Amino acid sequence: MHSLAPSLTFLLALASLGRSGCDGLAIALLRTPAPPRHAPLLRTAVVVMQAEDVDDEPTTPAEADASADPAVESAVSDTPSDVDDMPFNVPELEDIVADDASIAKDALKAEVSQGLSSRSKPDRAVIGEILLALEAQNPTRSPATSPLLNGKWKFVYASGASPGLKALQLLLKSSSSAPKSPSGADLIDVQDTYLTITPDQPRAKASVQVRLLSFENTLTLASKLEAESAVRLCETYQYSESEYMSLRLPFQSPIEYKRSVLVSYLDDEVLVIRDSAGRPDILMRCEGVEWASSSIGSEPGSYGSAPGAS
Repeated sequence: MHSLAPSLTFLLALASLGRSGCDGLAIALLRTPAPPRHAPLLRTAVVVMQAEDVDDEPTTPAEADASADPAVESAVSDTPSDVDDMPFNVPELEDIVADDASIAKDALKAEVSQGLSSRSKPDRAVIGEILLALEAQNPTRSPATSPLLNGKWKFVYASGASPGLKALQLLLKSSSSAPKSPSGADLIDVQDTYLTITPDQPRAKASVQVRLLSFENTLTLASKLEAESAVRLCETYQYSESEYMSLRLPFQSPIEYKRSVLVSYLDDEVLVIRDSAGRPDILMRCEGVEWASSSIGSEPGSYGSAPGAS
């Protein structure tokens, strides 16, 4: 019933218009232009063209000129890249370690350059700080058994408490406090102290030359060195000797002395030894290395490469 209502209403409207009204309505309908069939196609084309324009980036006039000019293109292609040509050399870790060890060694040499006989003593705190940096770069893996120990060394700093070093320090103190002779010369003169390490036992011989007025004498202390580990040595006094009258005093029971020392640093120039309390003695090499016959052909720093490594 509801679907027939619009149609019935339309027919009644036509009837009320009459013939003339119907003819006018028909003419109006014929004159109304029909919508073009290609309109949806044109809308689709416009949308596609807009999407393509969005993807294309705008081109500046300078870029347009550069792309159009072949000379500009060749100049741009020949321009070197700053990133490619920038030097980027990463130092090797070994070079950094070597530089640190060299700096610490040079600083140590400067502090102890005057030796034991100098009246001005180096600062212990500064020496301790330099040794911490140097010992951290120890290049010798097993210094107590290394043949690098063999050779002649010069004491440049001593802080240990062994009888030999105590006697040496007493001599140095006596020479510095003794009065001068009428001519101005020292009554007691203590020369440099040397440590010679050889392949054969007793391996270690410490010697010092002492002059009293015009009388000169050389005192020697011989010790046996035995490796207890890769870094620890056992030092046992064997005898003391005086060049004057060839006097020799053996260290036998009940007069004996033995101590353990740690080789905290060793290379071809510097030797650092610490006693059980951690007090360091610093020595500088005076001459070349005396290689032991048993160490020929073996790797330095390995057990058995030096006598006493048992």
